[in-house]
Amino acid sequence: MESPSPVQKRLKIAMVIDAYDEGRNGATISTRRFVEMLRKQHEVFIITTGEPAPGKIIMPRFYAPVVRRVMKQMNTPLAIPSNRKLHSVIRGMDLIHIQFPFFLGIRSARIASKLKVPVISTFHIQAEHLAMNAGITSPAFIRYCYKIWMNKIYNRSSMVICPSQFAVDELRQYGLEAPATVISNGLLPMFRPVPVERDPAYADKFIILTVGRNAPEKRQDIIIQAVGKSKHRDRLQLIIAGEGPLRDKLVESGKQLPNPPVFLTLTSEELVNYYNMADLYVHAASVEVECMTVLEGMGCGLPPLIADSPKSAASQFALDDRSLFPYHDLEKLAEKIDYWIDHPLELKEARLKYHAASHGYHIEQSYEKLVNVYMTAETPVQDSVLPA
Repeated sequence: MESPSPVQKRLKIAMVIDAYDEGRNGATISTRRFVEMLRKQHEVFIITTGEPAPGKIIMPRFYAPVVRRVMKQMNTPLAIPSNRKLHSVIRGMDLIHIQFPFFLGIRSARIASKLKVPVISTFHIQAEHLAMNAGITSPAFIRYCYKIWMNKIYNRSSMVICPSQFAVDELRQYGLEAPATVISNGLLPMFRPVPVERDPAYADKFIILTVGRNAPEKRQDIIIQAVGKSKHRDRLQLIIAGEGPLRDKLVESGKQLPNPPVFLTLTSEELVNYYNMADLYVHAASVEVECMTVLEGMGCGLPPLIADSPKSAASQFALDDRSLFPYHDLEKLAEKIDYWIDHPLELKEARLKYHAASHGYHIEQSYEKLVNVYMTAETPVQDSVLPA
């Protein structure tokens, strides 16, 4: 007879994240989902910006001058850390979990180190994200960001959580010495095949769906151009779910198509319907540490067609070459789209295979791994042994 599992300790956790309520990026969405699950067993405090609420410690917000407009459009303010508030909160915690490597995260890691409170961090943001949105092309900027992040946060952590093995490899390349583990952001049970009545406007159309911010790194411009080069362009309907600073430019570009793209802002519940309604998911992004939207589509049985960018983990989800296209090659993307349209039986089989492949990413599995990391967290490295 198996012995009963020990009663789990109730932890006091401080979740450190610049934007919690208003953020619409994958990192913020994932953090909110895990917090909701954690609060069923543990005490979780959110150190963030925004409106006051129970369990939240509010910091002032600011927007960086060079990218102020972009940050506002994408609802991604940064927090101005208060030493007094951070000391007061962190000293009573069992651990802190840092989501973003910016001023709030850096200050929190330093204070936790002094107070000997374990630090967990998650690698959500690639330096390439910042560079592309700021219009910076210098490789030196990328290296500088990672050097700061390693010294100030990641190498102070008792564990660095990465959403993919690709993300672990990226951090090791830039000098990560702290322990790291792969924990997917996880797939919610709601993302599953459900019967959906197709919108009459799309009755005779082959629907291509892409989901994500209208931002440079998502490369939705390539998808629009590839649709225009497809031999089936007259029956293609592209749906772009998301919003962001490039929306107007993408709308203008899409006017060239026989069926201009439909731009939507959808809730998670509405997204489930569109994942189930669409025929093919296309993801052209150049930078990703996992890619929740490809995973959500798979959960609904929607086959993906993914760019094989060297700075993106999304290609990990492709089951074979039919679901990959060379990054930036819109001619090849158009050919792959045509392939799937010309082979409907293969597309039908792919729906079943991709749905089955999504089963290894259920959020309950990720949650169990996360709590295990929390339970075994150790005191962070002290300043005296860290590089300047």
